Amino acid sequence: MNKYYLLIFLYLFISSCNSVHKISNSDRKNIISELNYIEAIDQKYAGIPPKDWIAKYGSDEAWKLFEDKRDSVGLDNQIRVKNLYNKYGYLGFEQVGEENSYKFWISIQHADNDVPFQKKILKVLEKEIKKNNAEKSHYALLEDRVATNKNKKQRFGTQLTYNESGQAIPKIGLSDSLNIDKLRLEYGLPTFKEYHNEMTIRHFEMNKEFFIKQGITEPKVFE
Repeated sequence: MNKYYLLIFLYLFISSCNSVHKISNSDRKNIISELNYIEAIDQKYAGIPPKDWIAKYGSDEAWKLFEDKRDSVGLDNQIRVKNLYNKYGYLGFEQVGEENSYKFWISIQHADNDVPFQKKILKVLEKEIKKNNAEKSHYALLEDRVATNKNKKQRFGTQLTYNESGQAIPKIGLSDSLNIDKLRLEYGLPTFKEYHNEMTIRHFEMNKEFFIKQGITEPKVFE
């Protein structure tokens, strides 16, 4: 193969690789419809079992059924997101807009059974942020998710567990508690105290009946 044909071959190869990022108007419409479904079903099973499930099955069985369904939905969403990524690349602001980019990212954030995929997208996100095509906060949240999924301390304190009083605390712990608010500010996150108090209040409201039975009548926020 002479130099001229080699150059043509390389051009066609590179063009075909880049074509995954080109989205037509009809493609965009279909992508957004898919993202709307992914986000809606993700949020449907992100909270607690519906009251009618608890009334019908009892609390323990309702939670088991709910968590099984959440796992099933999560796996299906991952397949959908991976198909979109393999076909179009990372769906950032330029490709689908800010709101729909969140819908693309959220199922990756929840793909805890596939940490290698989360790590792969984390590297991609770093590049997309430099192009102003993705949220810095999404990077922070996903980095912490990967860290805790690998049983490591987190930098941003975004992944939570709750103590016996219902207070939100960083899962596994922080790698640097002294500089955390400076880092959170850099990545567009609220202060550590603001975030943990907000999540403490949400956790209390979602589990209010349980806490009242324990003698806890209001969320115990950090002073």
